[in-house]
Amino acid sequence: MVWRDLFSGWIGGRRATDQDSGFDPFARPDAAEASEPEGLVLALDEIEAAALEVYASNGLPDQPGHYRLAPNETEWRFLGADMTPEVRFALALEHPPEQGWRFARLQDLGARSDRADLREASRLLNDIAVFRQARWSILTQDHLLMAMELGGAWRALQDAKAIRTSQLSLSVPKKTRPRRDKPASEA
Repeated sequence: MVWRDLFSGWIGGRRATDQDSGFDPFARPDAAEASEPEGLVLALDEIEAAALEVYASNGLPDQPGHYRLAPNETEWRFLGADMTPEVRFALALEHPPEQGWRFARLQDLGARSDRADLREASRLLNDIAVFRQARWSILTQDHLLMAMELGGAWRALQDAKAIRTSQLSLSVPKKTRPRRDKPASEA
């Protein structure tokens, strides 16, 4: 279709609707399957993997879902990947927190830790979950700020990971005696 055909109805020529009566200019195209994941999805996956690596290195689970911690246990037990609020509420009623029971989603497990890296990993996992959900709705200024913070946190995790795996060791340099150059006449 040529541009002139689109505007031909205004100038007195053929109308664009006469040419192709089955064409709806306001119809949305069908969603095409992406052959490769989007860059944003890959970046979020990479940040999530780094945060889960922090969880795993500190003995916390790394499988998405819901967990419980019994009063006399030290390890979180997996309850399920998707639990409705009704089921979670029923569990909380059966096992009250006053008796020492704890329930949490994966992204919340490290939130109350004494370790700063676990708290940061928990925050990252929560932000990623919120950002993934928000991608299918209207993005706001807060989401842009969250994306920028995720990028900064990801960079900090990458830098910390590089330092941990580095083979370099820092040491105090050995003191050397200053050399005295011989005068040119002695040489």
